[in-house]
Amino acid sequence: MAPGRARSVVVAVALALGAVVLCGSGAAYGAVRAAGPSTLPSAGPPSTVAVVPAPVVPTPRPDVFTTGVRVSRDGEDGLWLAWSLLERDTDRRVGSANATTERTNSESAIKAWIAADTLRDAHEDRRAVTATERDLIRRAVRSSDDDAAEGLYRRLGGDASLTHLRQTCGVAVSTEQRGYWALTQITAVDATRTLDCVLRLAPRWPGGAELIGDLRSIDDDGRSGIAALLPGERVAEKNGWTYHSATGWNVNCVVASDDYALSVLTRFPGDRPEEFGWQVCRDVADDVLSATRDV
Repeated sequence: MAPGRARSVVVAVALALGAVVLCGSGAAYGAVRAAGPSTLPSAGPPSTVAVVPAPVVPTPRPDVFTTGVRVSRDGEDGLWLAWSLLERDTDRRVGSANATTERTNSESAIKAWIAADTLRDAHEDRRAVTATERDLIRRAVRSSDDDAAEGLYRRLGGDASLTHLRQTCGVAVSTEQRGYWALTQITAVDATRTLDCVLRLAPRWPGGAELIGDLRSIDDDGRSGIAALLPGERVAEKNGWTYHSATGWNVNCVVASDDYALSVLTRFPGDRPEEFGWQVCRDVADDVLSATRDV
């Protein structure tokens, strides 16, 4: 082929190939445009990660049954003091150093047991509590009537009632003078165990609901004031207080709520007023009960 003609063929082929390439790239571009922007990958909104707050770990409540409690009236001149706190559903206890070792007169605090022992006796005899017994119980507990308590005590065989206390509640006590219930020698632990036992067992015996009602409704002049430190709670209470010319005052405070039983037992010289003992009871109760609520 002549050189001139060959160059013409090469040019023609090159032009043809260029047309094809241009048409192909234009078609591809047109296809992309026709497909529209929705087919293009999109970054979308930024992803988020849920933030979970760290759990709040409550500060543990101090365990007074392990750490103990310091009371402000401990070691005070002229004051003999013993106290005990019982956690009723666990039977755990905390108290003064002498709570199990030193004893004092029960005074009228023992009347809660004398009343309950009357119900126990009726239960064992499979009989109802008589109207006379009910009246004596009400007077002995609500009004702290000594004559009423004496009548019940004698019906139970006198000091035999203290034997019943040991057999029924596991509280071993005796009286300092035969036939005198007020001189029953108790520790602070004995006092809480006795009231707790009465509240646990009375509902099983005839007249039990009435006795518990009596313990929660004692006359104002027999109240220690501790119940005011337990607002909204059902508080049973049986206290004892007597002035002895030879030794001075004995003032004992024994209370129980649904959660705790607390006893505060005191002795102090007769030149101090009776109210001194009640104030000691309230001060100790405030220290001890506040410790159970501190966080």
